[in-house]
Amino acid sequence: MNDNINSIAFSVYSNKGIYALLLGSGISRNSGIPTGWEIVLDLINKLAILEEEDCGPNPDEWFIQKYNQEPDYSTILEKLAATPTERLNILKPYFEPSQEEIEEGLKQPTTAHKQIAKLVQAGYIKIIITTNFDRLLEKALREIEVEPIVINHPDDIDGVLPIVHTKIVILKLNGDYLDSRFLNTKTELNEYNEKLKGFAVRIIDEFGIITCGWSAKWDNGLVNLFKQSSNFRFNSFWTFIHKCNKELEELATLRKGKTIQIENADDFFTELYEKINSLELLDKSNPISEEIAIARIKKYVASEDHRIKFNDLLQDQIKPLLDLLEKNNFSKIQPTQSDLQPILLKHQSKLESFLPILINAVYWSKTYHNKIVTNILKRVALPQKIEGHFYRDSVNFQYFPALAIFYSIGIAAIKNEKYELLKDCFYLKIPDEVKGRDRIFLIEKVNSSIIDKELFNQIIGMNYKTPISTYLHKFLNPMFNEIIYDEEEYDEIFTIVEYLISLNYMFFIKDGYRANWAPWGEYVWKKSHYKKTLLDEFLENATLEKNSWKPIKEGFFDNNYENFLATKAKLEEFLKKIHIF
Repeated sequence: MNDNINSIAFSVYSNKGIYALLLGSGISRNSGIPTGWEIVLDLINKLAILEEEDCGPNPDEWFIQKYNQEPDYSTILEKLAATPTERLNILKPYFEPSQEEIEEGLKQPTTAHKQIAKLVQAGYIKIIITTNFDRLLEKALREIEVEPIVINHPDDIDGVLPIVHTKIVILKLNGDYLDSRFLNTKTELNEYNEKLKGFAVRIIDEFGIITCGWSAKWDNGLVNLFKQSSNFRFNSFWTFIHKCNKELEELATLRKGKTIQIENADDFFTELYEKINSLELLDKSNPISEEIAIARIKKYVASEDHRIKFNDLLQDQIKPLLDLLEKNNFSKIQPTQSDLQPILLKHQSKLESFLPILINAVYWSKTYHNKIVTNILKRVALPQKIEGHFYRDSVNFQYFPALAIFYSIGIAAIKNEKYELLKDCFYLKIPDEVKGRDRIFLIEKVNSSIIDKELFNQIIGMNYKTPISTYLHKFLNPMFNEIIYDEEEYDEIFTIVEYLISLNYMFFIKDGYRANWAPWGEYVWKKSHYKKTLLDEFLENATLEKNSWKPIKEGFFDNNYENFLATKAKLEEFLKKIHIF
């Protein structure tokens, strides 16, 4: 099992459309189209013939002795042809099949091209950057009726739809071999057009990157584009065959990415597609009765007489997740990406089935349903008893499903002003995993700081500033489509929930090493200084209404506005000390 490819597959699957491919000449190797170095050697042979010399078995050494410079096909072309059109005619035979090659199936899309096309068709890849001049990728896409938007030249950028609205954009940085404007000489490849640079850097900033068949050795202009970007929001994976050269290693380190050895491009993209397809099938294997369950929930909330049916339905729907939690002995699981990533995926799959039902149950519920909802949260949050040696990071990982449920309840409750239910969730207590009978507040364990940030970023293949918070923000978003129609409103309610978690944690935990500390999420670094947000209004209402403020009336901060005010001041002081890198 290749854990590195597992990691890429999980990242691409969990972040659909977020990763871009960067493809070099190695991607077309099996098609019979030579790599850049092979073209270099062949061009040197041609040059030697014109010079009426024998370059021998090592054409590159002959070139260095003859011209006192390192060979690459850019410098050689400058000696063979003076104009772009002449260079084009020299290069054509390397890319276009002869009749004999057509009969042999050469210079046609490879397995890698075809697997990439499938990933595009399924929506996982929306942009491809390539240094190649060939058209094999376009052909592979058209064979499955996907028409790409192809940018061969900076002029093609004008009028291109925003990437989010396109099926696939192919950015051919160096141009197309049939376009005489292509870039090929060293001078041309060292510095790109400003418009092209801006477009490429935006892609590097906004997407994760997966490279294949590209060594970073020849394309100085492209390497410099990566160096210009200071955004590390998404992960990057840099594949190589045999040995990773220093240029690729240095660039991967600079981008805080991961170098990964592969056998070849065909096997890599075949395995990647198969693993992503397996993840899709895993999700589809869950018995989905979401629509029926939601319809029944809405029916059961209409009358108190249906409380038992309401409870039984939620308990039935949560059972697959509980069964999954029981199967894992978290204290003995190694806290590594390869061990925890599959568990997260399975949890996510069960949560995707359950949470839309729970969200509707909370939103439409009455006060007499509060105990049923909090029991669900508490049941999922109950920890496994620890005995003997254990891995703390793995033990903490068991709380992720409860955290997703806690956030879901919070968002739905805030949306429909069910503050009594939300207060009941905050005041819940659970056993301690080690001490057992000692009771602790649920939010001491069920919060966005309970899992090590670096470890969680490794598991999800990202470089988020607040990995658990950001992951939950994205994961839960589509599940609220029925009750929150505005993306901005969802973002701001999510912020209120996280701020309340920080506040209540600081209110409850007054002793020990966690006193004067609170878990925090995206809201710390996503603060808006330009407009009033729902959180601003939420806190302003507290100032105006004091003990009549709805959360306080329903029991938050022990029904005392002064407690709220003191805790808020304490939290704000703590938040000032946080530095985001």
